[in-house]
Amino acid sequence: MSYTYKMENGQRLLVDQDGSQTRLALSHDGSSQQQSQATTFGTGAWSGPPKLFQVQSDLILRVEADGSARFIRVRGEDMQLLDQEPDLAQAEPLNLEKSDQPAGMKPMKPMEPMKPMEPMKPMNS
Repeated sequence: MSYTYKMENGQRLLVDQDGSQTRLALSHDGSSQQQSQATTFGTGAWSGPPKLFQVQSDLILRVEADGSARFIRVRGEDMQLLDQEPDLAQAEPLNLEKSDQPAGMKPMKPMEPMKPMEPMKPMNS
């Protein structure tokens, strides 16, 4: 399941889960193309939907996984998995909406090796 949050500056934060990985991407909606850069964090498999909070100028994503909470801070273009729980007493809860758009592309599978070419047949003279 993917989630999205539209930020005041027009960017969109995309969040999704891939196994035990949490992937975040900031999407820049341009007039002709959409750019996004994804960052992946090892958080464990989610046990519920993520929650998003505004703390001053930072966004804090809270993910419940493997019986504990993990926190990822988004500050501008920088995303960081926090070592300890931030103070969310003054935090404003934000609304993450369900989305069908993944946060970045999944890595592609490697190409199959090519079969060796058959040797050329001798030319008749």
